[in-house]
Amino acid sequence: MFGSRLQKLIKAFGVSRLFFALQLPTSNRAFLLRFRLPTSNRAVLETILPFRSDRSGFMAILALLTTLSILGGCSLSGAVKGALSDGTPSQTFDLVLDRDLIKRSSRLSTQIVVQLPAAVKALAGDNILVKPSPTQVTYYGDAVWSDRLPKLLQARMVEALQVSGRFRAVSDGSDRISGDVTLSTTIEAFQVDVEGERATANIMIFAKLIHVASGKVYASRSFKVSLPSKTRVVGDGVDALNDGMNQALQSLTRWVVRRGRLRMGS
Repeated sequence: MFGSRLQKLIKAFGVSRLFFALQLPTSNRAFLLRFRLPTSNRAVLETILPFRSDRSGFMAILALLTTLSILGGCSLSGAVKGALSDGTPSQTFDLVLDRDLIKRSSRLSTQIVVQLPAAVKALAGDNILVKPSPTQVTYYGDAVWSDRLPKLLQARMVEALQVSGRFRAVSDGSDRISGDVTLSTTIEAFQVDVEGERATANIMIFAKLIHVASGKVYASRSFKVSLPSKTRVVGDGVDALNDGMNQALQSLTRWVVRRGRLRMGS
């Protein structure tokens, strides 16, 4: 009866043909589950996992299947499709600034340089981060950002400060413009957190303003935004992250404009 229930569960997740084959043991207190996962280079990783043939074993399998579904952008079949493809993601997403959220200000003579944001490895690439728990790091399957996340956020911060009209020049440092002020940031969170059926976009950016002439940090602040996602699927998650980014950059730009005026005395 336990084996029958397990086979129904595996079938419900739609992975019986691709991933799992039940191996009944001689013992009636445990069973073995063969786990086969295709990788991006068309190889197949295979392992055999032991589970107890009781409720705890059944719940462990359920947790495994649920985690795998999150890895695949909340669709395990999507993860399989991506793993068996030629490695090129079928979905690429950009971060788009809502310029209407940025308040225009009178111009200062200040020039500001926006440094490339610092980030840990999980946030430094082009993968879209999903966290089923605070300690788990996973990504949406078969979907990426249009560039590395720090580069995207740097470009949007430069754009937002330019739209504000507050500064004589705004640079990312690539054009060798010398700045009076440097904006240094760290991406502390930029992910979709998943708990059951609920998904939340969480963004946290820590910012510092550095007076170039003295090399001293004269202002710092953390910007945090949490917004619910309509569903756990990648499109809704990206929409929530984009909305959260716009809220964060609206607050960051207002802060930089205000602190730039106070520091430079203009």
